[in-house]
Amino acid sequence: MSHSSWNTLSLLALVALLLSACQSSRAAAQPPAQPPDSPTVTTQAEVSPTSLPSPTPAPTSPPAPLRSPLWTFPTNGEVWSSPTVADGVVYFGSDDHFLYALDAASHQLIWKFETGDLVRSRPAVDRRVVYFTSDDNFLYALDTQTGAELWRFDLGKANHPRGPLAQYWDYLQSSPAVAEGVVYVGSANPNFYAVDARTGQEKWRFTLKYSTRSSPAVVDGTVYVGESDLNVYAIDAQTGLEKWRFDTGSTVIPSPTVVDGVVYVGSKAPYVYALDAQTGQEKWRFNYPPSIAWVESSAAVANGTVYVGSSDWRRLNAIDAATGQLKWFFLVKGFPWCSPAVADGVVYIGGTGGYFYAVDAETGQEMWNVQTGKSLVTETYGVSGGIVSSPVIADGVIYFGSLDGKLYALSTQP
Repeated sequence: MSHSSWNTLSLLALVALLLSACQSSRAAAQPPAQPPDSPTVTTQAEVSPTSLPSPTPAPTSPPAPLRSPLWTFPTNGEVWSSPTVADGVVYFGSDDHFLYALDAASHQLIWKFETGDLVRSRPAVDRRVVYFTSDDNFLYALDTQTGAELWRFDLGKANHPRGPLAQYWDYLQSSPAVAEGVVYVGSANPNFYAVDARTGQEKWRFTLKYSTRSSPAVVDGTVYVGESDLNVYAIDAQTGLEKWRFDTGSTVIPSPTVVDGVVYVGSKAPYVYALDAQTGQEKWRFNYPPSIAWVESSAAVANGTVYVGSSDWRRLNAIDAATGQLKWFFLVKGFPWCSPAVADGVVYIGGTGGYFYAVDAETGQEMWNVQTGKSLVTETYGVSGGIVSSPVIADGVIYFGSLDGKLYALSTQP
């Protein structure tokens, strides 16, 4: 072979080698198909989470119509409390230290009752008595007709005094649940209580490690509640004895939702878990992005779908209740801390960005929204107003509180 031919072959080989290296470099530099904050689901059989495709949110063009409320009722404090409706009366608390009772038809005040501190719990109503807690560390029982105090139960001193940060996220106030003549409620110290609904006398207490913000759910003789020591507990409603506990990996703020033998609950881990209600065994978990904060919202379950908000991940997620797979998500302005409500194929949820939304339960398409006012307190920690209160639906009307100090009433009709 001639010297010139050898040089030509050498040059061609060098060019081929450089082209191969460039192609390898481009392949390595391509971005991953899966976004870094995409949700994952794990089951007991899996060693590691399996990445899910990240669906796009439902289209919102043209913009959803802005609605006006049927009416609002002002208080002198922010309304973090979630309302309860019973026998045509709306009960809710306010940071002005009062519990209010309004006539749902006329939206006129029937009575209000003053406590020693903020009222952020959701009231529970049973047999002409309304039960609620206040940051003055008492559980109250009032006559629903007159607002007269029947009794109060001392929940004990809080582990940590309220500070500026706790004013917004980590306030410790469990809402009561009533079943079979017993009121079940957590406290801002390690004690979880069962109290006689008629007399206000303690029946038993279950000692936890820290404190309870999660509100209990009572189903088929079992009390389910989350706690600041990372666990979800199942407690015998009669005896106060532990049936099982499940370690979520972090503080449990939301209240457990129990449907068809499954407990759905979120955590600061951050996951939404599905647990067997009898055994506490994990069925699946839905993973929120590690870089975005925990699950603050309690879940609503309807027609085989789990609807749940978050904390800083500004999304309402629709998750398949059987598999834990994401169906769709809806982007929320602000933090969707409150729990969604579902009725007649529509999901309702609010956010701290100042809007309350109606979303199609099947598609995630926004149907309409309502704008609320600014917070009554100095804007801080990214919270300028909006909704923390979880909505309730009764007789075609949606009720929720707002940080602008008002209770809102909206029609469910188109």
